[in-house]
Amino acid sequence: MNDQGTREDVELRQAWADANAADAAEQTREARPGGPADRDDDASSAPFWATVLAVLVIPVAVLFGSLAPMATDSCGPDNCSGALDGTLAVVKYSLFTTVIGTPVLLLASWLLPRRIRYAKARKHLAWCALLPPVIVILLVLGLPE
Repeated sequence: MNDQGTREDVELRQAWADANAADAAEQTREARPGGPADRDDDASSAPFWATVLAVLVIPVAVLFGSLAPMATDSCGPDNCSGALDGTLAVVKYSLFTTVIGTPVLLLASWLLPRRIRYAKARKHLAWCALLPPVIVILLVLGLPE
C-alpha cells in the first residue's frame, strides 16, 4: 500500500510539473516579440468588405446628401422648422465626413501592420468608415417636416 501511495504521489507530481511546464512555455511564447507566427492571415478581410460596401454606399449618400437641401423648397430657407434645419446641418457635416473621413479611415485600415495585435483596430477602422455615409442616408430618409 505504501508502494502504491508513493507511485500515485510521483505520478501526481509529474503531472503537476508537466502542467506548469506547459504554462511556462506558453508564457514564454507570448512574451517573445512577434515573428512570422504573429502574422494575421485574415488581415485584409475587414478592409476589403468595408471598401466594397463603401464603393456601393458612398455614391448613394452623396446623391441623397446633395439633394437634401431641396427639402426646404416648400417652406423657403427662412420659414422651415428648427428640426429640419438641424437635421440638414447634421446631414451637411456627415456628408463632409463621408467624403473626407471615410477614405482616410479605409486607407488607415489597409495600411495597419498585418499583425494579430492590430486585428481589432483594423476591423474597427474599416467598419467605422461606413458610419458617415449610412448616417447621411438614414437622416435624409427620415427628414422632419
